[in-house]
Amino acid sequence: MKFFILGMGHVGKALAKHLRAEGHQITGSTTTPAKVEGLLDYADEVVVLTGAESAKVAAAAQGCDAIIVTVAPNIKKTRTREERESEYHNVLEKSCISAAAASQRVIFLSSFSVYGNGGPGAAPIDEQTPTSNHEEPSSYFYQAAERAVLSSPQGCVLRFPDMYGAPGDMSFPERVKMAHNFFDGKVLFGADAPLYCIHFEDVVSSVKHAIDKQLEGIFNVCDNDNLPYTNKEVFDAITDAEGLSRLEYLDMIQAPNRKISAQKIYNSGYRVAHGDPNAALVKARQSEEA
Repeated sequence: MKFFILGMGHVGKALAKHLRAEGHQITGSTTTPAKVEGLLDYADEVVVLTGAESAKVAAAAQGCDAIIVTVAPNIKKTRTREERESEYHNVLEKSCISAAAASQRVIFLSSFSVYGNGGPGAAPIDEQTPTSNHEEPSSYFYQAAERAVLSSPQGCVLRFPDMYGAPGDMSFPERVKMAHNFFDGKVLFGADAPLYCIHFEDVVSSVKHAIDKQLEGIFNVCDNDNLPYTNKEVFDAITDAEGLSRLEYLDMIQAPNRKISAQKIYNSGYRVAHGDPNAALVKARQSEEA
């Protein structure tokens, strides 16, 4: 088969490597011409384009069996609402509109942010839970991108929490330090939401699973068996261990306030391989306080 991977970041590269090893033909994209040569270690062909360039996306996807959209906004361009409005619209929605116009089969790596805080009730959040937080650009444009993908006859949306563990990716303590250095110790999310996160390798394996099982529609992807600790519990443990002041939570970007169900994709035969990376640190801190 032939695939076009729109966005050759960590996930795109790893996915391309796995698919090529299985004998598939891969075209990848980058927005940076200087990266083309290095990306040819992962893809048969690499094109320079942005997802908003629909004609270039269509040309790159010519003859492909599917487009896999792995683009992600640059967090350093999302400090203000105006920056988020521009970054999420251009990177997410426009890429998915271009992909859906170019192929009937599109797989999009989306976000749990579409649920906002999950709304009222105590039942686990699943794929039937209404999306919310429509005013916040980081949620609104993921939702808009999903709509574009699901307008395609064979569209598939995989919703993920925050990713960690990619090569060269920041550890959670490094993220806390960045929040202090770049955001003055303030973070856009709230304190009490469970800190769902997913290992980079689980992201890649879930996309391969979606390809192999020809999944269509929406799927939550996370550890279905355990509820993680809250943002405050995790980041308080990190700041205390690192000797940093605790973070201030602005609660501007809502996150699901209870368990998220991944039963749908688990029923298809998939499950994550990595557990909560922050559990041991939080448990150690709680033991010290007991």
